[in-house]
Amino acid sequence: MAKPSLQAVIHTSLANLAATQPLSPRQWQVCHHIGACRTEALGGLLLECDGCGESAFLYYACRDRHCPRCQRLASLAWCERQRAAVLPVTYHHLVFTLPDILNGWVEVHPKEIYDRLFETVWATLSAFGADPKRLAGQLGMTAVLHTWGETLVRHVHLHCLVPGGALGTDGTWHPAKSTYLFPVRALSRHFRGGFVSRLRRAVADGRLARLDAAEIDQMLDALMARDWVVYSKPCLTHTETVVDYLGRYSHRIALSDARLVNFDGERVALRYKDYRDGARGK
Repeated sequence: MAKPSLQAVIHTSLANLAATQPLSPRQWQVCHHIGACRTEALGGLLLECDGCGESAFLYYACRDRHCPRCQRLASLAWCERQRAAVLPVTYHHLVFTLPDILNGWVEVHPKEIYDRLFETVWATLSAFGADPKRLAGQLGMTAVLHTWGETLVRHVHLHCLVPGGALGTDGTWHPAKSTYLFPVRALSRHFRGGFVSRLRRAVADGRLARLDAAEIDQMLDALMARDWVVYSKPCLTHTETVVDYLGRYSHRIALSDARLVNFDGERVALRYKDYRDGARGK
């Protein structure tokens, strides 16, 4: 049996899906790009050897940013650039996660929410790095946004790669005193307060106009009543591994062909890690 692919699923199922569920013009465009990628629909290039005369025809790629087959080279190039900028210090992998009760707001105002997420995370880390009692300097950060989880459920979080130290105003390097960077509980509270404050400002400025005005205060109060999740772990010897991990998601979609196990024409089976069960593969 041929290995299943996202392209095969689209070829088989797109028409039936469209008959039962409306698709936006952009969704139609992406599906047709992936379906046509490296097929005769996009044409191609004929290569011929000057010596033996043997020829081969190569079909063109769609190069859509959502296509799992077209982002590999872009991902490798991004990782290479990131590795070239890595400092000879311990790095820390941090993850800032938005509560799932915000998913409805993300649905109607994605750009505003994502912009506030980047802004708040950077402000939080910068404040901790500049604190004279901590690193007393300018921190650095590489961040990649993830919007979906392993099971394709919306799960908005920001992965950050942060060097264990900061640059002082005098140009000297202030290293972290140990493999411990910042307390995650303090980061979580600062992140929560900063994000909710920015949401209130966005509401006041009319940048979240599509929300139900009667539910805004209730939502903001519920967000402040929750503990927000921040993860932090030092990369003692494997900074390159984290760079590669971020690279997989900077240029590739959540569902790659490698995760597809079986497709029988109606049902798709895929692999995923259940992080609520010790990251077991299921």
